[in-house]
Amino acid sequence: MLVSIFVAMAGLSACASAPERVARAPATPTVLITGASRGIGLELARQYAELGWGVIATCRNPAGADELQLLAARHSNLVIESLDVTDNREMDALAARYAGVPIDVLINNAGILGGNDRQQFGRYDYAAFDEVMAVNVKGAIRMVEKFVDNVADSEQKKIMNISSAVGSVSMTFGGQNFYRASKAALNMSMRTISKELRRSKEPGHNEIIVGLIHPGVVATDFAKNVPIPMIEPAESAAAVIKVIDSYKDRRQSGDFLSYTGQELPW
Repeated sequence: MLVSIFVAMAGLSACASAPERVARAPATPTVLITGASRGIGLELARQYAELGWGVIATCRNPAGADELQLLAARHSNLVIESLDVTDNREMDALAARYAGVPIDVLINNAGILGGNDRQQFGRYDYAAFDEVMAVNVKGAIRMVEKFVDNVADSEQKKIMNISSAVGSVSMTFGGQNFYRASKAALNMSMRTISKELRRSKEPGHNEIIVGLIHPGVVATDFAKNVPIPMIEPAESAAAVIKVIDSYKDRRQSGDFLSYTGQELPW
């Protein structure tokens, strides 16, 4: 009797966990977006869904992502996945779920500012520095490692990163040291990866195009109280999608572009 109960429970467990192990793209072409619950990420998810793409929209807390949930309810080609880019186990689980699924465009959008008050010279909060680097740099690098085969198996083969003009060394001005350092590190890391992929012997890897895009200063909570002109998320996302479309040649891999299409200085 106990053996029978154990076998039955094991069978139920396998049935319950199977959908968690295997997933399919909701449509093609397919885009995977990190940090899709708000701001630019949410607007990118919305616009790609409206274009008919399959959208895999990830965020840390899907249950609390009300706007993203409403978007998914309106678009059957959009699925929401839970992902904290600083959590290796969550990333491994997501990669396992989508193993073998072609992803045309991977967008590393998840990012944090770290708080202006925590990165003022003389009062640096180094815990904030670690948090910013973990999300903005390490998270993006891990996403590329985990999903590079998915991108290589796709038609478009693009890895796009939401960077920032403040990551430009030659355009530096004061403030936001941690955030600036993270974007400069992201730029260097992704440009390095673009060179390594170009020399790769793995199938499809040498055809991947890596992009770095400054989305503008967008009117979201992220850029709250920044005293410079801003653009709306919808305008930024539309421009970013246009720039992503403009990456068509492997010789562009590693280029750093503004949402206007202009090349930015390192």
